Amino acid sequence: MLSVTQVSLQDASRVVDSGAWKVLGATSLTNFVVGLDLSITNVAVPDIQREFSTASTADVSWVLTFYLVTYAGMLIVAGRWADRFGRLRMLNTGIVCLATGAAFAAVAPSRPVLIAMRGIQGFGAAMMTPASVGLAIAAFPIERRGTAVAIWSSTLALSSVVGPILGGLLIEAGSWRWAYALVPPIGVIALAWGVRVLTESTRDPGARPPDPVGSALVGVTTGGVAFAIVQGGDWGWTSAPVLGLLGAAALSVLIMARRVSGHPDPIVPRAVLEVSSFRIASSSLFLFGLGFFPVILAMVLYLTEIAGYSTARAGFAISMLPVAATISANISGRLADRFGFRTVAVPGMLLFAGGALWLFLRAGDDPSYLVDILPGLLLLGCGIGSGPSILAGAAVSEVDRENFSVAGAVNQTARQLAGAVGLAVLVAILGSTAASDIDLDAFRRAFIYLGTVAALASLVATRLPSPRTTRHRSPQ
Repeated sequence: MLSVTQVSLQDASRVVDSGAWKVLGATSLTNFVVGLDLSITNVAVPDIQREFSTASTADVSWVLTFYLVTYAGMLIVAGRWADRFGRLRMLNTGIVCLATGAAFAAVAPSRPVLIAMRGIQGFGAAMMTPASVGLAIAAFPIERRGTAVAIWSSTLALSSVVGPILGGLLIEAGSWRWAYALVPPIGVIALAWGVRVLTESTRDPGARPPDPVGSALVGVTTGGVAFAIVQGGDWGWTSAPVLGLLGAAALSVLIMARRVSGHPDPIVPRAVLEVSSFRIASSSLFLFGLGFFPVILAMVLYLTEIAGYSTARAGFAISMLPVAATISANISGRLADRFGFRTVAVPGMLLFAGGALWLFLRAGDDPSYLVDILPGLLLLGCGIGSGPSILAGAAVSEVDRENFSVAGAVNQTARQLAGAVGLAVLVAILGSTAASDIDLDAFRRAFIYLGTVAALASLVATRLPSPRTTRHRSPQ
């Protein structure tokens, strides 16, 4: 039985001062900027293709592809450097890169220049994300980190609602260039807010960069895998370039494993890899990412090509999913703080699986939105809100304070690569025919796939530490 003193100490450790909430607000805004930039690009691509009319769809898709490759390739390296040289320094550098890239993208005279600016934005986003989450986590006691990570993560869901709406209005009023011009002023606001409320993390002034060879291998491997996955559909999965990239990545992984195990200062600290909750949460998040990333595309195609919705109507209909995810994320974080990560993440991902099953059973050629579609979207959204954000919190729950950013970066890399794989699998399930030729059975197979990977992710998450262990672990 706990004594009165022990209970008082535990209650005190749960108290969060106003400064921590200010830090969370500032870092959440930077995460929102990253999501806004990406979601705006998704709606800008058609208008970009119309302006650069001589470019093919594959050529224009590099506006998205190059961003993904640079973002995925830089995440882990940026996270390690943020822990080593200062998270605030890395965050501010990333904001400057993202805002500068967006500003030059808005006035890009040609498609190659636009693609290059998107690469700079990808580097900036990669520097911002791990540094931002590292600062947010460090400001909160361990008993409240579930809430902190959930709120921080929910801003991505919020940006997926706001971005297409703002981007669509700006593009309709002017052009895709106006949409990119929106990013720099918001970046300046985030930078100014951060200067007022954020403080630099503890760092060694004489610190040197961790294993430079390992850093290069991580960047090349993750970027190369992302590149191979994104281009696999166009180049062919058995083509020489794709097989070459995947083969080189496999070799690089073997070399990295040797360097991590033997180098005195590896790019991914061995102390992080030895944490079981980090390994379990990251593995579960990868599996879940195979489903939750492609779900928006699956629903857009289903509603427009099978249910007969217009693009605008489909966008409004699907907005209920990220709204549910945003609300769910904020609630699930508090529940995870009280009952443990496993208690929330496992049923949350099963909600996603239930939403996919609902759509498999109810989605037809002439569905009722309120009866057949909306319940499935709400279940999917609640699952997304209580899945990735809680797993992200679980991944860092037992990690040493000095490794928060790199642990978050590995976690985010797992998400990004899972998203690329998931989208490729969805396209393979739906087939290579034109969107208008996809039949209902293909979408039913897609819904089964989404539900299956979510169920597998929840199974892996059952191995997370028990709620009792999580609640009573000493703060770090």
